[in-house]
Amino acid sequence: MESHDAVSALVDSFYEAALRPELWRQTLETCARVFGSEGALMLPGPDAPLELACNPFLDAAIADGLAQGWLAHNPRVLRGIPAMRDPGRVLTEQHIFSPRELDRLPFNAEYVSAHGLRHFAGLYLVPAGGRSLILSLERAPRSGAFTQAECEALERVVPHLQRAGRLALRIAQARAGSALEAFDLMRCAGLLLDGAGAVVRMNGRAAALMGSGLNVLQGALIAQHGPSNAALGRLIGSVVGTRRGSLGPVCRPVAVPRPGGPGGQPAAPLIVHAAPLPGAAGDLFQQARAVLLIVDPAEAHPPGEGLLRELYGLTAAEARLARMLADGRDLGEAADALGVAVSTARTQLKAVFAKTGTGRQAQLAVLLAGLGRGP
Repeated sequence: MESHDAVSALVDSFYEAALRPELWRQTLETCARVFGSEGALMLPGPDAPLELACNPFLDAAIADGLAQGWLAHNPRVLRGIPAMRDPGRVLTEQHIFSPRELDRLPFNAEYVSAHGLRHFAGLYLVPAGGRSLILSLERAPRSGAFTQAECEALERVVPHLQRAGRLALRIAQARAGSALEAFDLMRCAGLLLDGAGAVVRMNGRAAALMGSGLNVLQGALIAQHGPSNAALGRLIGSVVGTRRGSLGPVCRPVAVPRPGGPGGQPAAPLIVHAAPLPGAAGDLFQQARAVLLIVDPAEAHPPGEGLLRELYGLTAAEARLARMLADGRDLGEAADALGVAVSTARTQLKAVFAKTGTGRQAQLAVLLAGLGRGP
């Protein structure tokens, strides 16, 4: 892997490509070079509004894979997705193929090897089922397999690449008109921030949410709930308060409580995501340097495990349990379905309560029933 500055510049390139899809090919070429690979491939799920993209080295391999049907029955995907239980980890051929399969499995022997490749490292840009994005780095035999140290270095960059991937999904339909208009079409509130974190512009959906847990005061977006406002400030600071190319910590999305709904029922919190707009991406919006995306759970789908893990820091097991409880199962049923003892599920539930700020299963169900999938 190249230097810290090269990795930082690559992360900026991912944000720029998220805003300008024509840059993906160039960005993936840089990605291959930075991570010591011959090829780099961005593979969207069947429901993702993005097209497969690769660097020039992989052109022939991708064309052949599509024409001959190799990619329609790709064992890397069929085996890899179940194996990628932790969306922050890197998967290599060593995790899913035996040495014999690496040499003799038709996909590897007749397709991968035929195009001068052998090793790979795959990671989630967006873990979201059919809307997922996967990044795969491809190496020739002479370059050797990815080492444990290289995988760990890659994993330190994953949060930044994933934030860019979520942004890319949200604005993939912005090829005509402004990104804020595209957010409207996708039922998503969007705000643009300048380098000081002040609101430059917002779309109609964002304006409609003001006064419901969020407000703009003297140009600054604030949350009426004190602890959430502090978290919102940190989130905004993480995308506008760092120098170009910074690889500082990626802040989690912020849940902003809002006034109760009809009949005094608690309203689901608004979910605020943020991403920087470095370089050319920022130029598209003049003085804008960051974008905030606000998901209104009232207009979204039931929560996915990925959002629960990202928003509240749940483990994979805790997220699965929370999702089942949100679907109406009791603790015993959830434990049976997950194949764990009730005592284990109860311990996990206590951790879920602590992380989500709830104290009872009914309160947790109300909270999770309103949450929508994040971008």
